[in-house]
Amino acid sequence: MHRTFRSLLHASVAVFVLAGAAYAAEAELDPPAVDQASQATTVIHLNVTAGVSGAPNGFAIEWMLASLFDQIGAWPDDPNDARIQSAIYLGAPSLNVTEGTTSFLLGPNETAKVEIGDIFDETGVLASNVNEMAVGTQYVIRVRANGDGGLTGGGSGVVVGDPMNLISPSTYSSTYRFTTKTNDGLEECVRSQGYWKTHPSAWPVNSLRLGNVIYSKNQLLAIWNTPAAGNGLISLAHQLMAAKLNMISGAQAPPLVSSAVGAADALISNKIVPPIGNGFIAPGDASSLADILEEFNTEENGDIPCQVITTVHPSTWAQLKAIYR
Repeated sequence: MHRTFRSLLHASVAVFVLAGAAYAAEAELDPPAVDQASQATTVIHLNVTAGVSGAPNGFAIEWMLASLFDQIGAWPDDPNDARIQSAIYLGAPSLNVTEGTTSFLLGPNETAKVEIGDIFDETGVLASNVNEMAVGTQYVIRVRANGDGGLTGGGSGVVVGDPMNLISPSTYSSTYRFTTKTNDGLEECVRSQGYWKTHPSAWPVNSLRLGNVIYSKNQLLAIWNTPAAGNGLISLAHQLMAAKLNMISGAQAPPLVSSAVGAADALISNKIVPPIGNGFIAPGDASSLADILEEFNTEENGDIPCQVITTVHPSTWAQLKAIYR
């Protein structure tokens, strides 16, 4: 699977041969520049800025552990090396629409705010690894503008570029070093959705309320394993579930987050989250709330204090309701 994706990524450097004639690139793209927009525990938020040529077919990001990079001394020669993780941004996002990023296809000097690590719910992205990044860990990152000789596309899908009008990808940018934030909470009560999704035995409760509906642990896990695919209800539910588990575990949510939890429940209301039901919310209506909750779940805006908690957690629905009144 990894090799298949890597082959797709690097197909964009291929020169097509049609009727025995090779078509050379008609245009040369500049590599984009990258800076870290903010620091969080399990994701890295980046500002990707196109050069004067733009990135009309989107861009691709590669990253790997800095410790592995330093052992090698350079990026691996084999583009299919499993130590390299990759994501191609070539369509329209559904999670960053309120951040001013409405497309990954960039004009000259345009900037897109993107996230690497946990991109399970994002649209317009093809990725070899949609999982979260390690906490308090340094990564090396490089980016290039996509050509149209391989993958291009929009919000609805991916198509093969026209070999009669080939544009090669840019060279890679410089290698950047960015670090995820260390989780230094005394009780480590603030965890990302990726943690709660993969550690159900650590949950302090066996059910949660989303909107006006109570879901069992098995139902919540099913929701967490369902990609949003452009449904804002699912992406919002993912972050709301993590936020509530964090709060029940002792995380002291700031007023903005507490308000966002209440607003998320009100927005969800009686809608039943897929795959349990077929509820739907437009991503633009949910993304701002999901962003606030994700920032809380990854401690993007500062360390979250933890209450002194005991090993006995609230387990009844009456106790749970009391937390959110």
